Amino acid sequence: MPPDVPDISEEILLGRTLLEQGHLSTAQRVLVKVCQQHPDNAEAFRGLGDVLHRKRDEVRARIVSEYAEDLRTLESAMPTPKPDARPAEDKGSQVSAHKPGRKPPPVPVAPRAEPVTPQGELVTPRVEPVTPQAEFVTPEIVPVTPPAVGAAGLTMPSPGQPAALPGGPGSAQDQGTASQAFGKPAAKSGKGKYLAGAAAIVLLAGLGFLAYRAYKPSQRRGPSPREELDSALSSGSFDRLMRVRDRARAALAGTDPDADALVRLALAEAFLTLDHGVAAAKGADEALKRLPPGGQPNPERLALVEAVRALLDLAAGDRNAAKQHVDAGLASAVPKPPPALLLASARVRTLAGDIAGAGKDLDLALQLAPDFAPVVADWAAQRLDSGDAAAARRVTRAFLAKNKAASRVQLAAADAERALGESGWTKHIEPACHDESRISRPVRAACWLASAMHARLDGERSTAVRKARAAGQVSEDPRVLADSALVLASLGEIDAAGEVLAHARKLADEKAVPLAWADWAVRLGRGQADGTAPPAERPALPERYLVALRALYLKGGGAAMAALVKNVPAGPTEIDADLRTYMELGRDAGLSPGNRATLERRAERGSPVAAFVLGVLAAREDDHKQAAKWLEKALSGHGDACRAALLYLSALQAQERPAPPNRVALRALHARNAQCPIPEM
Repeated sequence: MPPDVPDISEEILLGRTLLEQGHLSTAQRVLVKVCQQHPDNAEAFRGLGDVLHRKRDEVRARIVSEYAEDLRTLESAMPTPKPDARPAEDKGSQVSAHKPGRKPPPVPVAPRAEPVTPQGELVTPRVEPVTPQAEFVTPEIVPVTPPAVGAAGLTMPSPGQPAALPGGPGSAQDQGTASQAFGKPAAKSGKGKYLAGAAAIVLLAGLGFLAYRAYKPSQRRGPSPREELDSALSSGSFDRLMRVRDRARAALAGTDPDADALVRLALAEAFLTLDHGVAAAKGADEALKRLPPGGQPNPERLALVEAVRALLDLAAGDRNAAKQHVDAGLASAVPKPPPALLLASARVRTLAGDIAGAGKDLDLALQLAPDFAPVVADWAAQRLDSGDAAAARRVTRAFLAKNKAASRVQLAAADAERALGESGWTKHIEPACHDESRISRPVRAACWLASAMHARLDGERSTAVRKARAAGQVSEDPRVLADSALVLASLGEIDAAGEVLAHARKLADEKAVPLAWADWAVRLGRGQADGTAPPAERPALPERYLVALRALYLKGGGAAMAALVKNVPAGPTEIDADLRTYMELGRDAGLSPGNRATLERRAERGSPVAAFVLGVLAAREDDHKQAAKWLEKALSGHGDACRAALLYLSALQAQERPAPPNRVALRALHARNAQCPIPEM
């Protein structure tokens, strides 16, 4: 980061966290300090405006928020300089051309605190006429400056009154400065002095007038609460949705609020409750209660009301009530239901294991609203459950090309790219988890799960176990819970996986695709080969391919898994060493000398899957001593540790002079997998 760009994101995030937790006074003090130190940072003023909205200080909140939007507009309007180019210093310009967040370049007029009347209004400097020698009088027009921020609060101009810079270009002090800025020294006497000063003042006044007309808040009409809510809901950004929700609450607090805006406010509260763990269900109910009774029925509004109630029921764990609201909404919105209602319907169907029905709902929702982030994230997850990782990647990539702030879409894109074996899939974790994971518990759990999957692929098994356990302990999302159980079971933590899976079963049916894969992994870890068919024809994700291969091998050996080995895409095997190693058991040609040497090196370095495969191959060749040697190294750290223990004891018994078993390792295995059928040690 360049030295002139201050990193204040931590302070702004602290202020927003305090705001969300209800510590309004502390949040105001933090953000006021940031605004004082960085008067050109739009995000700081935006956060301060949200705090004031929450404190019901509407006049000052509106002014601060409008100034924040001015800074944002000014930043987007400025051309981006080349990295190696230095901005030219224009000492005569009255309009600061620096970007928000950077230290302003030196200008002839420096902002300072304005005098304030007893009523709290700023005193605008008196308009100075041009000298008598000029042909006409030009009033002083200056660009808007930030509101004066005090340590204990804010000192604001009255609504609609623009703040003004002190010491305008018409002052005697600045006339000499202006003439010097244009490359000519100030005239000491005579007619040249007045002509140069008048020319400079006219030019600077014109520039100030243009800047004032371009950025004056009172001349720009902002979006309505309904428009802002629609945009925030589509964005998928937790931070943006929180800010817009707070502004909409304040804007709709009157006696005659817009009914459509109220419904969208309730929808925002519902998404905050279900997808981000915010205690906003009460706010959604209050918004719906304020809807005007009677009147001409509006089908779209009625459908959105049912969508809100369905999402709130899902957050409360009542899937039956959610389905009733979805059915009522679909009946009232025929033939074109709103995307939010289709999304709620798809979530109800997904939890019930109806993957085909969920796919139809999401296809229609994506067709109606291709830029609606919650729909994009759920559509990608449904395609992964169906085995179509390429489609999931295509849609998420197109969405993120326009909007990178949607955390759930970023995480869905990571899953899609991991399923295709793309090594750069982890690039989505940082933007998804850097800020939102600190204040949104569901996002934090999903990020811990993504980190666990990354650690497993990197061979960091203890880290993967720790992250997966953390995700399973805090999440209420059945998909996150099931995938956490799948990771734990793949790493040999069978009992811990069973506990997380039991929690997920309270929130979704067992035939829901993520739960079915996790259930398979847990049963395989306990040595149980019976059960239903695979949850999907194409596993897609590396973790699911590994479970499918293990299940086939446990049922029929290498011959049973040979067909699937030939159909596993190259991508997942390139990033998943465990999957690549396990596939050696299903090769028709057997293990080549080179591959055997590679597996032996990996086993000696601590890979339990490599040791398990070598032990199984040695047992096939009736080399019981080598089998016992390798299988002893495979008694922990992978999903087939229980089977490794059974083969290990069998290999010891087949020797003429068997060595004593490793009782410590076997007892530790039993502590992690109590249902593994090994004798007590």
